[in-house]
Amino acid sequence: MDWEKKRELIRMLVEIYYDVQDVRIRTFNRLRQFGEVRGVNPYHLKRLELEIREYIHNEIKDLPIVKNFLSLIRGIGPILAGGLLSYFDVRKADRPSGFWRYAGLHVVNGRAPRRQRGKKIDWNPKIKDLCLWKLGRSFLMFHTPFYSEIYEKAREIETAKLRNPIENPKNCPLYDKCLQRRKRRAERLGKQVKKPACKLHIHYRALRKMVKRFLVDLWVVWRKIEGLPVTKPYAIEKLKHHEIKSPYVEEAEATLNQKTGASERAKNEKKTRKG
Repeated sequence: MDWEKKRELIRMLVEIYYDVQDVRIRTFNRLRQFGEVRGVNPYHLKRLELEIREYIHNEIKDLPIVKNFLSLIRGIGPILAGGLLSYFDVRKADRPSGFWRYAGLHVVNGRAPRRQRGKKIDWNPKIKDLCLWKLGRSFLMFHTPFYSEIYEKAREIETAKLRNPIENPKNCPLYDKCLQRRKRRAERLGKQVKKPACKLHIHYRALRKMVKRFLVDLWVVWRKIEGLPVTKPYAIEKLKHHEIKSPYVEEAEATLNQKTGASERAKNEKKTRKG
């Protein structure tokens, strides 16, 4: 099976995995209301998840991008790695922003893109869900070194930028819009109006920065492995921001340089023997 067909299969299995997981969780929660039900074993769903996970692991474990980069990062397992490799195509993305746009993490008129009625979207909502919510949540849950630190620092910066809306929600520039939206929702559902959760604005902004940085690192290492040209991110090349090297990128580059040096030495030895 060639890589393109394998990509399609892995992408389908990743989607099935999350579908089965969702059904399993809802099934467990409903059955828990009645305790144990004889003859009904929802653990079959868990077994199917493990089988899918094992299959994807066996298919991707020997890929250079997995061995030299993804497997080094705490919080990325076979499902997340398989999803990233099956959705993204590094040969079609000449810049890291290509990954951002495909995942819906780009910016339109200074704001994150949102669905609009009657308009087609130019990003993939499935990969956005995989990157922003599943991958981002995994980094925070496992306290992934380097990336979780980016999140914490970004959260501090956004808190100061929005004038500490956690203690003073009205300082948030989105407070009025959120309040109006919550009022309409409360009227529609016949419930009380809840205060805008301005701390979520900070969380989402910090989460986006963390995931976007990871996608840049993934793009850089993957392009180098494939022998494709690599450019510096716009913020560093054009805006002259300070570059902070990812330890995972440095380790991957060191491994690649060792392999390149070994292959060159082997070629030189063959030439010497022939001479």
